[in-house]
Amino acid sequence: MTQFGDAFDGKMNEILATPWNSENARVVPKTEDVAQRDGAKLIEATFMYADMADSTLLVKRYKKEFAARVVRMYMRASVDCIRNRGGHIRSFDGDRVMGVFIGDRRRNDAVEAALNLSWVVDQVINPKLKAWLARSNSATWSVAHRSGIDDGETLIVRGGARNNSDLVSIGNAPNIAAKLSGIRGESGSITITSRVYDVLSEGNKMSGDTAMWKKRDEAAVGPHAVSTYSCGWMRKP
Repeated sequence: MTQFGDAFDGKMNEILATPWNSENARVVPKTEDVAQRDGAKLIEATFMYADMADSTLLVKRYKKEFAARVVRMYMRASVDCIRNRGGHIRSFDGDRVMGVFIGDRRRNDAVEAALNLSWVVDQVINPKLKAWLARSNSATWSVAHRSGIDDGETLIVRGGARNNSDLVSIGNAPNIAAKLSGIRGESGSITITSRVYDVLSEGNKMSGDTAMWKKRDEAAVGPHAVSTYSCGWMRKP
């Protein structure tokens, strides 16, 4: 083996053997708040993933410059809606954005951010795309998307190497929220777990006398059996 290859034995042994210096976090940590070698922050948080659908098809049908504009519009709307409700952006993955919410209202804040995002997509982004494409007689395109939301205790650590690392969220909530955002073919644009739904305020469950959420059958989400609710409502920020 080369010297480079030989070094991995020691690196992996160090990761396995080093005790975690774990702390309970009262704020959403930034990368610099978590030590590279042994840092870990334990946090009760709500995770919201906003995921734009069909980005591969978008790139196939349109010029990459236009596709890039669509992705940027969706990501900007996602970031602004999450931040406006007190959320913290901690991850970008292609056309997907992860927001983290803490505090007693965290589940309501995340749902309100998702409702706001659905409004921006439907009332601002898609009408603008329709008008833009009509000017060049191009085929129409509408953004489809889904926000997935779950809540729970999560361990946040730092992964990668010195000067090239990022935070990694370890727990059921971020994993389930990410998978819920990838659901396709289900009505509505928001899917949440019962852990989120059960503590929502009446104003985020009902619109007058009408229920905003439809309960879904318990389903497998990765290795988890999860009860979920979906929503097709939207709310202007």
